Amino acid sequence: MNQLLQGLFDGVALGAQYSVIVVGFVVIYRATGIINFAQGGFVLIGAYVTYNISQTWGWNFYLALLMSMLVTAAISIVMQRILLQWVLREVVGMALWLVLWALLYFNGWGHAPAVAVSLLVGLVGFGVTRRIEQHRGSGQARELPIFGSIMVTIGLLYVIKQVVPSIWGFAELNMGDPWGLNVTRVGGLVLSHAKLWTIGLTVTALVAFFAVNRYTKIGVAMRATHFDHEAAVAQGISLKVVFAVAFGIAGAVAALAGTTAGAGIAQLTTNLDLIVFLAFPAMILGGFDSPGGAVLGGIIIGVVQNLTKVYQPEWDLNWLGVGFDRVTVYIVMLIVLMIRPYGLFGTREVHRV
Repeated sequence: MNQLLQGLFDGVALGAQYSVIVVGFVVIYRATGIINFAQGGFVLIGAYVTYNISQTWGWNFYLALLMSMLVTAAISIVMQRILLQWVLREVVGMALWLVLWALLYFNGWGHAPAVAVSLLVGLVGFGVTRRIEQHRGSGQARELPIFGSIMVTIGLLYVIKQVVPSIWGFAELNMGDPWGLNVTRVGGLVLSHAKLWTIGLTVTALVAFFAVNRYTKIGVAMRATHFDHEAAVAQGISLKVVFAVAFGIAGAVAALAGTTAGAGIAQLTTNLDLIVFLAFPAMILGGFDSPGGAVLGGIIIGVVQNLTKVYQPEWDLNWLGVGFDRVTVYIVMLIVLMIRPYGLFGTREVHRV
């Protein structure tokens, strides 16, 4: 019995990480119709920014986590604005900044001066391009097609995968979280403080998200945009603001997921983004457009994966191979898709003929 309860507790903690990642997927999909594969990159950025602020700069860990969520949200919004809205002046400014930073940094400049100089050049390029656009009477944002946007997010994931280790290196890092290896024993159960905090922080973030989504004007605007973009615009809703908020929320929850995934006995590595590919089936399980389904799907996937890991050797199923617990989540996903193609709580499409 203790083994089952221990497996359920660990599974819920793992599912909590999946849930916040999947909420990021769902929020962007509901607002834009895009599956944001760059979410894994934002998980990576959030974790390393938390590490940098708490360990390198010596800030309080919880303040570092909050700052990481804000920074990652800002980066997510900027990426959406530049790569998906396709505003020429912003594309030019960002391209100049990144290219010059890379040239300076990899030719011996310190990180801070390279960022400062390249940022100044990028701002100059932004200003010059803006003046040219004003002179020509252009400068409107243009949205990429959905398929093109999805491909851009895949490309962005690979760019982030290269940029992060270029700054922090490939070695495993200790997050330096205050929970460490501390545990609380309840009967025969061992409750890791890191996992307890993971569940607590996840619940707090999800409650805050659902409160915003349900009771604020921007939440109403996001729900209206989900059902009909044109009708939302006709009611005076700014799609630009809704898209930015959606990507900001996705970036913030990605930072939270990345930080909790690298805490405790886990080590922070550049492969942390792979957690997204285990969380992705949870979105399909719960439904592409259902935040509540995303949470439940994440918990189900986490529990199934962890119980498989616990009972595979107990039931003499080692012949299935090491890592079969990661395969199980996709088996569950396929079974649900065969029964409910739109997920447990997804909106069924209605085709009129």
